[in-house]
Amino acid sequence: MRLNRDMDASQLAKAFYQDALEKGTEDEAFDNLMDIRQIYAGNKNLTKFFNNRQIAQTDKEQVLEDLTKTFSSDMQNFIKTIYNFRRMSDLLAIVNAYETLYDHENRTAIANVTTTVPLTESQEKRIQEVFIKKLGARKVLIKTIIDEEILGGVIIEIENKIFDGSIRANLESLRKQLVKE
Repeated sequence: MRLNRDMDASQLAKAFYQDALEKGTEDEAFDNLMDIRQIYAGNKNLTKFFNNRQIAQTDKEQVLEDLTKTFSSDMQNFIKTIYNFRRMSDLLAIVNAYETLYDHENRTAIANVTTTVPLTESQEKRIQEVFIKKLGARKVLIKTIIDEEILGGVIIEIENKIFDGSIRANLESLRKQLVKE
């Protein structure tokens, strides 16, 4: 894997993904990167810590080692390389880019589902079944967004398409039809 500090986040992610694919470790790398996302989510000041020139290099390296000690050696080396490139502030962008590549390769679609109330398990399963068929995906992951302003129904955003079945959209459509007449 050839990395250099001039690569942007998506290029770094792609190079690492290709390397993991060749080694058959893309699933393990994905799991490690999702762990990194959670670590960063739980420690909002982690990027500031790694970028702070007042903190000794040895302290930063110790924290980095502690954070990655359960990861594969390839992942540890990748994270250390990102650290050595002074690109820790780009780490979440790299994680996101890797996830996009991984999901695309595994034909996983992410559906942002907006409703006024949480979906039941059977509703989630039905949405997944419909979009697996519609998109030819292997898996559909659902991220639920609660928004009472849609009044009812559901809005599904998946693969840059929006399927708006909200009551608000239906009322707006009816209003436009009535105004035309």
